[in-house]
Amino acid sequence: MKICIIGAGAQGSVIARILAEDPEVDQVILADINAQLLQRVAKKIGSSKLSTERVDAGNLDDLAKVLKGADVAVNATLTYFNSPIFHSALSHGANYVDFAEDWPLREKFLENLRTSDKWKKAGLTAVKSQGITPGVTNVLARYAADRLDKVEEIHIKSGWRNTSEEEMVPTWSPGWSVETALLEWTADSIVYENGAFKSYPPFSGFETHKFPEPMGPQTLCWVEHDEVVTLPHFIGKGVKYVDIKMSPDIIAGILANIGLAGTEPLGVKGVKVKPLDVLVKLAKPAIEEIEEWEKTLGKLGGEEAFSCNAVQVIGEKAGKKVEEYVYLNTRISDMREWLRRYDTTNGWVPIPGAATAKMLATGEIQAKGVIAPECLEPEPFLRKLTKMGMGTFQEITKKQVA
Repeated sequence: MKICIIGAGAQGSVIARILAEDPEVDQVILADINAQLLQRVAKKIGSSKLSTERVDAGNLDDLAKVLKGADVAVNATLTYFNSPIFHSALSHGANYVDFAEDWPLREKFLENLRTSDKWKKAGLTAVKSQGITPGVTNVLARYAADRLDKVEEIHIKSGWRNTSEEEMVPTWSPGWSVETALLEWTADSIVYENGAFKSYPPFSGFETHKFPEPMGPQTLCWVEHDEVVTLPHFIGKGVKYVDIKMSPDIIAGILANIGLAGTEPLGVKGVKVKPLDVLVKLAKPAIEEIEEWEKTLGKLGGEEAFSCNAVQVIGEKAGKKVEEYVYLNTRISDMREWLRRYDTTNGWVPIPGAATAKMLATGEIQAKGVIAPECLEPEPFLRKLTKMGMGTFQEITKKQVA
């Protein structure tokens, strides 16, 4: 079993560790353009099953070197490398998984979907957008939808709560790609309404949502995300409405509002610079931010931080209006478990990513072609995540008054 991971940053490095420590995985190749980062990650993992290769993810010859003979290609790079890695995986007979779609989301999703027959003919599977959100949230939506005869609405809620004393002047650290995290909050939000996709301005649609305890009420707003694009396509059952709301990243909004998300060069003292390039240069890489967080984790008390990814699916069961509410709760205790097992506090994307790669390699995922996470069989996948320490899954069923 040979798995190739392209991208050795905050996500790819953890996936490499999880898979290198799996007794069923024979070989893990970790590829990145940064040779120093590769050396650092390989030394930290310290596994004889792990090999590294310096690769330019946009160079097809480089990709051919590492994908030849691989069972699975895990794309843990920036989204604008999706296309070359996606097509190279197909041409070299490797299954594929990534964690987010490139922009513009709907157009790129449809473009990839048009190749689905080629993947099926090759007996291969490409799982698009498989992290925590999108990813696990899609699987939770499928889990709830399977329990209903008809599906009318799907609402995804993602919140974070930190009850410890916050810094007076915090440093912006999204915990993943700085560029992607910032651009996510500059794009118009997408909502699926009555069979059509509608756009709304960033930071709109605010509401206070009451999560199950210990999260409690949290302020959320719309954001552009892959779930809204894929769920109406794959869930079916008459779904008329899909949206996603998340805890707003206010600092990202401020940075965008003053122009630091700009990609057009500006003249500064006779030099042309892109504002986004300056911000990316100044911001700490996610892998370093996570390492700093790990150093402070032991100083925190029992339950200072929580995250909750919840899905509400409203529809009908046996002629009655029903709401299925399923959610994943993650606490400080789960992060400490990740630190013990995987030497990181960053498990949200790497755990489902590694689980999906392993299931593709073993043939546990039966669906072929280009699919989204909601196409996976929910219960086996969620059981695997539970064993890997992902967090606590819970389900609430409510009968509604018509």
